[in-house]
Amino acid sequence: MDFMIVPVRRGFFQISRIFDICKEFDAVICGGYVRYMASPKQRPIKAKDVDIFSKDVESYNQLLKKLIDMGSTIIHENNISVTMKLNGYPTLQLIKPVEEGAIVAVGEMEDILNNFDFTVVRCGLISSTEIIADIDFLKDEQKHILHIKNIHCPISSMLRCMKYSRKGYCIKPMEVLKLFADWDNRNDEYRERLYDFFERSGDHLSRKEIDELEALLWID
Repeated sequence: MDFMIVPVRRGFFQISRIFDICKEFDAVICGGYVRYMASPKQRPIKAKDVDIFSKDVESYNQLLKKLIDMGSTIIHENNISVTMKLNGYPTLQLIKPVEEGAIVAVGEMEDILNNFDFTVVRCGLISSTEIIADIDFLKDEQKHILHIKNIHCPISSMLRCMKYSRKGYCIKPMEVLKLFADWDNRNDEYRERLYDFFERSGDHLSRKEIDELEALLWID
């Protein structure tokens, strides 16, 4: 069994209306904010935004329209997500319904969670009292340890490891070795494209190039 049910410990009141709207449009809340809700630590690290995943394209479009009609302001958009601010709520990040390569950001909750990288973020909100989480979530979150379950791009995974290390999480050497092994298994074309982009990262990249870079970092 890959997942278990854990209780909601905090944070539901702040997003209760958003949760109801998600249910209305077949969308789910997963990831960092749900980690915060489920964390067994007394003072868990807060999440910067609420990640929302849609069941399909129609669900995404309806939810996006609903949030805009409610007064949400789009503060950033790329080929992966739309980041929105709605007064009285945490920042909302509506993930676009992508299913490309090994990336699955659309569909049923467990399909989406199975695609997440770290055990500590493989969490989905089921109700006001229950969360589905990775079987190793509680022990890894309690110890602030990063275990990698998926690698879509070794560079993006390394950057995310660095991001979480700044929050107080640690990663064991054997987990880091997974990233080096994945890089070695990539073909020359993939690696050369990344080298090229990062060599030019100090210069001004076009919007199209930035979107392509983000796709390379997220999609196999």
